[in-house]
Amino acid sequence: MTKVSRYSLLTFLFLAATFLSAEVWMQAIRHTSFCTTSSCDVVGEYVRFGEGNLIKMGATFFWFLWALAFFGGRYDKKWIWGSATILFFGALAFDGAILGFQFMGLKEKCLLCVAVGAILFVGLCLFSWVRRSLLTVFLGVAVWCGGFTANAVLDLNVIPPAITDTAFSTWETAPDNAPQHVLFFSLHCDHCSKILANLSINAQTLPGKWHLASTDNKEDDLFRLSTVQSSNATKENLFLEVLRVESLDKIDPVPITDDLRQKVRSARAYFKMKGFQGIPVLVVMERPGWEMVLRGENNITEYLRIRGFLKRELQFNNAPKAEGNSTAQ
Repeated sequence: MTKVSRYSLLTFLFLAATFLSAEVWMQAIRHTSFCTTSSCDVVGEYVRFGEGNLIKMGATFFWFLWALAFFGGRYDKKWIWGSATILFFGALAFDGAILGFQFMGLKEKCLLCVAVGAILFVGLCLFSWVRRSLLTVFLGVAVWCGGFTANAVLDLNVIPPAITDTAFSTWETAPDNAPQHVLFFSLHCDHCSKILANLSINAQTLPGKWHLASTDNKEDDLFRLSTVQSSNATKENLFLEVLRVESLDKIDPVPITDDLRQKVRSARAYFKMKGFQGIPVLVVMERPGWEMVLRGENNITEYLRIRGFLKRELQFNNAPKAEGNSTAQ
């Protein structure tokens, strides 16, 4: 063991622990994350005890590993380095299993999990340098590959969340046997706004249930969705209230419930796992086990027109641009 190798390992572990601790702070206080892709939302849906707790475990692991490396350099005790080795191998097996499930089961790539995997491999190399044991690297890689392969070869029958669990708000004029509709939209989509505008002027005559599912997960967008939920005007006309809140330049911060955050996460997870590429998307549930998916403003408007839902219809001067917006925000 040399001072250079030991200090390199300590510095790297300190930075890794700080990085995950910062992620914990961002999620708990700022409700943001270093990983902003929809894949992270999808993966988070399948952590039994919550994505936040998983990251806390990772931060705790790196701080504890740093402590072992620190005291292992000060006191020549074999059990300290032995404990660190066992922890490293256990973490590599765990990370391999997590990434194997993501890559092969979910077909998703959470950038934060990939970053942690890369940190573990760099840490393993530095650890092997400190211990002057090349065999440690090969054993660590073998352990990681074993965990990855074990989850890669299993068919875990991953299914998306229930579609009705994706809606943050529902409009219902009178219960009947009419089809249920789930509209996936964004507050930043002109095509979605046009559909909502036509629904708003026909709201009182729309049959059945109309579920609105938003793919927006930015903090300002969540404030707007929460405002829609708590507004009295929502009971008068849900679609019109969404348009009103959407048009405001600034929105007053209002309490965002955990249920709302979960609804948005479920909507993004469902949207991604179903392979939808852009918004708006309207899912029509005619009867149990039978669904129809309509993509794009023109197709959705034509469906509403054919079904007779548009007693009145607003005409827009449609500019020649492609329909649908990316959902990755």
